[in-house]
Amino acid sequence: MIQRIMTAEEFADQKYDLPDDSRWSELIAGEPVILEQPSDDHGNVIRNLSRFLAQWIEDRQVGYACFELGIIVQRSPDTVVCPAVSYFVEGSRWEEVGKVVTLARPSVVMEVASSVARRRNMPSRIAHYRDMGISVAIVIDPMEQKIAVHTGKDQVDVLGREESLTSKNDWIDGSSGGPLLAGLSIPVRDIFEQPDWWQWASRPE
Repeated sequence: MIQRIMTAEEFADQKYDLPDDSRWSELIAGEPVILEQPSDDHGNVIRNLSRFLAQWIEDRQVGYACFELGIIVQRSPDTVVCPAVSYFVEGSRWEEVGKVVTLARPSVVMEVASSVARRRNMPSRIAHYRDMGISVAIVIDPMEQKIAVHTGKDQVDVLGREESLTSKNDWIDGSSGGPLLAGLSIPVRDIFEQPDWWQWASRPE
């Protein structure tokens, strides 16, 4: 941990100049923190989510997803967390793509609890999302092979491998009042599997 108070804007400017693997850094109460590099299981989850979400977005033409985008969840001192996926329906389409950090509020965030540190810090992250008014926070746990869906202040649905991550009637966008990810349904087991195409791509020649 680097003992220097930074603003979210300074963090955005300097993130990729931080030591170690700065891609996986966040800003916690003004202090940059380097997170543990994600595991292969984490990568499998992201690859699978990317495929399912891309297909749903192409079919529905509603909203868009950003990956590892820094969300400013607190000011003075600033805190920036980087959920695996942030899904936006407000504003101009693709407006947040390519940014390092943003003040914009996603309607849905998806986290991958793939390390001890990520699992330990998840309650505080969920609290930040609730305080921001983010409608749906989804926590995917590769170790337990379970998914927790946080929708209300105290509403949490836990899904196992034999179930599906399916949009519900209470997945409502807080600003527009419209449904979120309507019609999306992903078998939980498929989120944790290594994609066949990746097995071939990752083989040594």
